[in-house]
Amino acid sequence: MNKKFFIICLFFIFLFLFPFYYQFSFSKYIFNDSFTATKIQIDKKPIIEIIGISNTNTGYEKYANSTHVIGLRVKITEKNIAINHFNRDTIQILVNDTFITPSIKVFLLSDNHGEIIYDIMLSKLTGNGNLSIVFPEGIIEDSFGQKNIFQKFDTDIFIDNIAPISTCEEISIVNDKSQYIIQSNENLRPVDGWNFYNTNSFLSKVFSSPIYYPITITDYAGNISEVFVQVQHAKNIMLYYATHNTGYSINTFNHSGEISGKQTIIDSSHNKSERILTYLEGDVDSSMLKARVFDYTYWGENTTDICNSSEIKYSYGYSPSSTSWYDISGQNAIRFLNKIALQLGGYGHNTAGNTCSNKINPIPEEIAKQNLYGLSGIAFQLRDCEEYSIVYQIYVPSIGWLKASSDGEETTYAHDKPFSAIRMNIVPKSEKQRFKNYWNRVIYTDYVE
Repeated sequence: MNKKFFIICLFFIFLFLFPFYYQFSFSKYIFNDSFTATKIQIDKKPIIEIIGISNTNTGYEKYANSTHVIGLRVKITEKNIAINHFNRDTIQILVNDTFITPSIKVFLLSDNHGEIIYDIMLSKLTGNGNLSIVFPEGIIEDSFGQKNIFQKFDTDIFIDNIAPISTCEEISIVNDKSQYIIQSNENLRPVDGWNFYNTNSFLSKVFSSPIYYPITITDYAGNISEVFVQVQHAKNIMLYYATHNTGYSINTFNHSGEISGKQTIIDSSHNKSERILTYLEGDVDSSMLKARVFDYTYWGENTTDICNSSEIKYSYGYSPSSTSWYDISGQNAIRFLNKIALQLGGYGHNTAGNTCSNKINPIPEEIAKQNLYGLSGIAFQLRDCEEYSIVYQIYVPSIGWLKASSDGEETTYAHDKPFSAIRMNIVPKSEKQRFKNYWNRVIYTDYVE
C-alpha cells in the first residue's frame, strides 16, 4: 500500500514538472538588439572680425588725414583653413564709400587653436569721409569648402584732408580794446592764448594794441591753415617811435610794427640811424617803457657829444650803461612833433667837421660821406608788465633784417655796424613767439611793407 502510494506520487510529480522542462530549454536563445546613431560634424563658415582700432592722431582718434596711421587688429576664427588669401591685395579700403588705394601693411601676430590674429596698418589715406574696410567673400576657405562671407566694417573714423577755411572780424569793445574773432567752417583744436567763442569753430582774443601777424589754426584731423590777425582799432596801449637817419628828416612817428627808416631801405641807402625817439600813450604809465642803446661814434671810447637838435648828451658805447636803463621820466625826455618822447642817441654822428665835447678831432669830409656811425645795438623793456611784451627788430645795411628781439634782449649785428631802420610793437605775451617768428621770416633780406 505504501509502495503503491509512493509510485502514484512520483507519477504526479513527473506530470507536474514535465511542461517546465521544455519551457526552459526553448529560452536558451536570447536576442539583444542595439542601435548606432549616425555621427554628424557641423562646421561653421570662417569668421573675420575687427577686435581693435588705433589712430596716431592722439587726442582726436575719431579723425585722421593722410599723415596718420590707422591700425586695425583682425581676428580670423577657423580650425580647418585650407586657403588663406588674407593679404594687402585682397583687403579693400573705402572713404565715403569710394575705393581708395592707401598704403596697406599686414602683419601676422599669432596663429593657434583655430584663431589667427593680424594687424593691418593703413596710411596715406586720401579723400574725405567715413573710413570703412571690406573683406571680400572667399578670402578664407576651410577644408570643407566653406568660405567667409562678404563683410564691410565702419571704423567710425572720419578722414579729412581739407584745411579749415576761416573768416575774421574785429569788434571794438570797452577801453579802446578790440575783440578779434576767427570763425572756421569746422571745429578747431585749442590755440594757446585764445578762447573758444560760443562753439569750437570760433576763436577769440582781446587785444589792446594794433597788430598784424599770422597764427596757425588746426582742425581735429590735423589739417592746418594760416590766418592773419589784423587788429587795427585797438588803442588801449600805443607805442610810437621814430628814427633820425643821416640825410633824412622826421615828419611823423611810426607805430604798431611800421618800419621807421623805411625810405633808407627803399633807396638802398647806407645812412645810419643816429637817434631814436619813442613814447607810450593810452591806459598805461608812460615811464613803463625802458631802453638802452649802444652808440658807435667816430671819436671812440670815453667820449661824448651833444645832439645838434635837442642838446641831449650822447656817449660812445652803452648808454646809459650795459645794465641800466633810460625812461621818459629822466633827462633824455624832449618835446618833438608836439609829443614828449624819450630820445636815445643824438643827431650829428656823421656831420663833417663835428667834434665831440672836447672840441677836437673833427669828422673828416670823406669819413662823413661814408655814414659809418650811429646806433648799433638797442634793447627795450616794459617795467612790471606781466601781460605784454615789447618786440623790436633792426635793419643793418648790406646785411638785412636781424633776428627779432624782445623784453630787454639786445639786438645788434656788431657794435661797429650801426642800423638804419627799426620796427617795434607791443604784443600779448601769449602771441610773442608767433609774432617774432613772423618777423623772422625776413631775416637777412631788404624787406619793406
